[in-house]
Amino acid sequence: MSNAIEDPATASQRLHRANVIRDAVAAVLVTLAVLLPWNIATGITIAGSPGWIMGLLIVAALTSLAALVLTHVGRGINRDESDLATLNRLRITLNCPMLAMAFAFLVYAVVQAVRAGGTAEVPPGMGPGAWLAVGGALLGAAPVIAAVGDDRSGSKACRIIGVVSLVLAIAAVAFNLYWRTRFVLPQIGNAETGTQNLVVTVAAVLYAVVALLPVVITSRWLMSTNREAGLATVLLAGAALVAGVFTWLLPVGRDLDAFHGIAQNTSTAGVGFEGYLAWVAGAGAIATVTVLAALNRNAVDVWRSAARKCLVLIAVWCGGSAVLRIVDLMLASALALPSPPYYATTLMAFDLVAAVVAVWLFLNSSGKAAPRMLLSIGYGVLFVLAVCRVIVGVALVPRVPPLNPDAITEVYGNTLGQQITSTFDVALCVLGVALVVIAFVTSTADRSTGTTVAPKDTAPEPESAPTTTITTYSWAPPVEPAVSQAPPTIAIPRAQEAAPATAKIFRPDPPPGTDRVAKVLAESTQRFAAGTTYGGGDTERH
Repeated sequence: MSNAIEDPATASQRLHRANVIRDAVAAVLVTLAVLLPWNIATGITIAGSPGWIMGLLIVAALTSLAALVLTHVGRGINRDESDLATLNRLRITLNCPMLAMAFAFLVYAVVQAVRAGGTAEVPPGMGPGAWLAVGGALLGAAPVIAAVGDDRSGSKACRIIGVVSLVLAIAAVAFNLYWRTRFVLPQIGNAETGTQNLVVTVAAVLYAVVALLPVVITSRWLMSTNREAGLATVLLAGAALVAGVFTWLLPVGRDLDAFHGIAQNTSTAGVGFEGYLAWVAGAGAIATVTVLAALNRNAVDVWRSAARKCLVLIAVWCGGSAVLRIVDLMLASALALPSPPYYATTLMAFDLVAAVVAVWLFLNSSGKAAPRMLLSIGYGVLFVLAVCRVIVGVALVPRVPPLNPDAITEVYGNTLGQQITSTFDVALCVLGVALVVIAFVTSTADRSTGTTVAPKDTAPEPESAPTTTITTYSWAPPVEPAVSQAPPTIAIPRAQEAAPATAKIFRPDPPPGTDRVAKVLAESTQRFAAGTTYGGGDTERH
């Protein structure tokens, strides 16, 4: 926040507006959480959802909304400190039911993922409704912004969320990797099928590593205390929420993601709910203070640094996807699959170009090596490439009739021969839009700052260095009145203040005919004022 002294009335209005916006966003998230699915079997729009669970969700949503309403009735935030403390406790209490429901769904998803591992049963996962509920409840439970510079950042909770997310993701990847390779790994030494088994094993490992990398990168953001990392987390969480909602609502959503935006655990299928849920939870814990601190004219560099962190994430994901397309070609060749190679090479080309553009923007956005307008265009190109990746990832993949038609339900499943895209790819498209806006706004801020700087004086500088004239007083005996002399002055070159130079005293030459005694007294005065002593030659500074 700015250190400038702010009028109390203006500060009160600004804080009140920040509270209203924050609570309005929380209300929208909580409301959408009830309308969207929480897993593949629970949701208002999902047939056969347990009625008692939906009832609990509605009650939890109403209590969270009640906390937001109570914050703004009566005097609102204009209360005494004791009343604000009571209000903050009430906000936390009324949002606990929604957080408890989300935690119960998380535990259920993890347990069922372990139980269904290695079988044809589809785990429940966690849908965008649960993500929205966590984000809305944490924003609604955040303390009322009561003073300028309030530092309730929730960084400790954010670090804990980052650690838990990383542990769950690594465990999920390890379990899924075991289940996918437990039959082929022992057969690598087989003379007939050893090559095929080796290729399948390598492919499973590479798919798992690529799926885990985004969670590892973002977990470092969550565990960091830098403002740039916090802002990048907020941007990614917002992009994930928007992507989850669109993937579920759009008709093409089940082609973009086979599970229709309902995230499974992190595995060879892509980024799982360990990532999405952690990003939203971390952002909900730090969003208030992080965004308020970033809405400052002096925070342009923070926005740019956050954008560069997002570029790293995009570059890693696109580069990893390009490697996976090469793996697909190896699999098709080793297993003699009827898969046309052109679609894999085309997808690989888009992935590589997107990764190269992201790396170029990362390298050139740290300083002033590239013009701001060129960077803005580069961000726009990156967004277009991100969208093209999603389009070709659906359009070029051949469709095949399902072996088991019952596997395609009203909630999940499609007829694509291979699932290339996911909800995370849609989230990167939304993140690309945010990066374009950041690039445009920061470049505009630079131009406005440059136009407000006062023009420098263009008067020609003298050949000698500018001097500062200081009048001094002499402690020597007074000179005879007949001698008219101006006070001595000291000339100090400004540009050479750090250099050890002897101060030079200038005095007008005495008029002709001056007494020799007066001349000696004048020289003595010069040496005394300069801090020197007579040594029979050049003076030396003591």
